[in-house]
Amino acid sequence: MRFVIIEDDPSVRKIMINIIEKYKLGTVVAECGDGWEAESIITEYAPDVALVDLLLPGQDGVELIRKLKETKIETSWIMISESTSQPMITKAYQTGIDFYIHKPINVLEIVSVIGKVEESRRLRQVMSLISQTTARYVGPGGRAVAPDDNTKKNRLNRVFSDLGIIGEAGVKNIHQLAQLVNLRLADGHSQSYQLHELYQELSQEIGQDVKTIEQRVRRAIAKAMQNVANMGIEDYHNDKFEMYSGALFDFKEIRQEMAFIQGKGSYRGKINIKKFLEGLLFLAAE
Repeated sequence: MRFVIIEDDPSVRKIMINIIEKYKLGTVVAECGDGWEAESIITEYAPDVALVDLLLPGQDGVELIRKLKETKIETSWIMISESTSQPMITKAYQTGIDFYIHKPINVLEIVSVIGKVEESRRLRQVMSLISQTTARYVGPGGRAVAPDDNTKKNRLNRVFSDLGIIGEAGVKNIHQLAQLVNLRLADGHSQSYQLHELYQELSQEIGQDVKTIEQRVRRAIAKAMQNVANMGIEDYHNDKFEMYSGALFDFKEIRQEMAFIQGKGSYRGKINIKKFLEGLLFLAAE
């Protein structure tokens, strides 16, 4: 991956460059320490990932990212700051960052977070490929059918087992919904499908009430989030935690769930059913 580092402390920039080079995470194509200069540098280089300090001369990191995201640039954003202010961190996530890292720099955290960002970018690419390639497989009635269904089903069952929800009533419905999403992606509807349409279609197919299906699905995914958050509390660098927290959930919501479990937050993390379903397809396609 191609990186740009925006940080007003040269020593911190050097540390991050050394980490990226030592662990072969990618190439640093540009660096600077000023918020105004950063805007033109990121626009020019269009990096895969930008590591941005929150407090910068000229304009701060939040304002910088807000402006650049309006240009529809496809860069992923990692914010780095000494600030532990929850309102400030929340504002940063609302701007559209992918991760927030606290100073002082921790090598393992930098490597882990960059790995999650890479996984997330791969997810988007794979979902795009799925929508382009599965349309080649067409079954009766012109409906697309994915190849190697048994292999994918086994992979999904392994994921459900890892998440600790294999026995949940909603798992079967989740699998059925994932198949419906796959069909829509194959037909080129990667952005336009609505969850309520999936629930209605599944309800008609299996003869069950829409509300019942939705409740079962939400309960199962919420349980999965809780279990993944517990993995992270026990071992933040656990391989399964690193994979599932980024592929199936919004990482900021996983952090919120972790905080709630530890008694540091007043509300639980929120699930994103679309992301969960599309993440399952990504994992099944690997």
